[in-house]
Amino acid sequence: MPEKVIRDSIHGNIPCDPVAVRVMDSQYMQRLRNVKQNGLCYLVYPAMNSTRFEHCLGVYHLSRLLCSHMGLSESQTIHVSMAALLHDVGHGPLSHTFDSIFSRYGLEHEKISCEKVCSTEISDILSEAGVRPGEVAELIRGNGRLGKLISSEVDIDKMDYLVRDAHYAGVAYGITDVERLLYSLSLRKKDVIVESSGLEAAESLLINRSMMYRTVYRHHTKRIAESMMSHAVKCAIDRGLDPDDLMRMDDIGLVCMLRGLEGYPQRIMRMIDRRRLFGCVFSQPILSFEECFRSELSKDPQKIQKKISDELGVDDGYLLLDWPESSMNEYRVLVRTPHGLAMIDEVSALARSLMLCEQERLTVNLYLEQGQKKKMEGFDPLDYFRFEQTRLWGFS
Repeated sequence: MPEKVIRDSIHGNIPCDPVAVRVMDSQYMQRLRNVKQNGLCYLVYPAMNSTRFEHCLGVYHLSRLLCSHMGLSESQTIHVSMAALLHDVGHGPLSHTFDSIFSRYGLEHEKISCEKVCSTEISDILSEAGVRPGEVAELIRGNGRLGKLISSEVDIDKMDYLVRDAHYAGVAYGITDVERLLYSLSLRKKDVIVESSGLEAAESLLINRSMMYRTVYRHHTKRIAESMMSHAVKCAIDRGLDPDDLMRMDDIGLVCMLRGLEGYPQRIMRMIDRRRLFGCVFSQPILSFEECFRSELSKDPQKIQKKISDELGVDDGYLLLDWPESSMNEYRVLVRTPHGLAMIDEVSALARSLMLCEQERLTVNLYLEQGQKKKMEGFDPLDYFRFEQTRLWGFS
């Protein structure tokens, strides 16, 4: 019998076992109630105020369903479900907004999650219930046969956030037959396999992911706001803010801190509070750049950003270069076919088209404070970027 049943807006009633209830009541999980699932996306979609806590609860629920379907033992189920519940407990404020900043200091949310599982009150709660914290941490990392259920090309993490985020954004793109996809999964050695009966459900997940990235996750307004906020946080770190302290903050703590700082961080935070955002003054598909230049730019986008700012006479922080990152791992899903296992893009023309479409949509953008647009009059992209010859016509 569950100790508690929690009503969720996506999955309905979620029965929670006693260990899960105790873990959820820990200070580290309760902190996630104040960490937005989608950063500053609420500036575009006002109802997108769901939290990491809700998402973790949803992934926990899906893990229980999947473990039951796969016939896992009670011990395996409790370890997988605890990993599902705790997989995001180490997230910093505003979720993924500052990933690129944190990574410079070796602070990845997955690593922090594992540390909290193994060295805080969570470890004591798990150990008292006969759950091995170290094994839960390995599952969060995606290690071992069962770790792929938590972190892989097709996992319960994606199944929850795509449906949940679409619901709160109010868009129809996240509709996926999650139950059918769950029940079509199987394990082969260290790989999660989609049975042939679940191919259409896996394709729908890829469609929804593609549409969500295009219209929600990479919405231009969200990208502008998060670029501004990231530069404000970088400025705060340069002034002495400890990145470890920043990682432990929730959204409320971060916003209050930025509002209290003098100078650039405070001004940017006030602009975001009032939704007075920078404007986009340059945008080009990544594929329009020379391949070697793409690699060079991705390693140090700040170098070109500073060069453009200096030459146009724009103060530091008021012209921002946004270089988007993209992972194509979701297109490496293994599908069982009558001829054996194959990657989904090998058996699905739809998956191949979606992968190409995503690559073509990635853009490099320049954002500038609205009052300084006149300074762009002498801007020539060819002075700073190297383009494929076939693309030069766009600047003639």
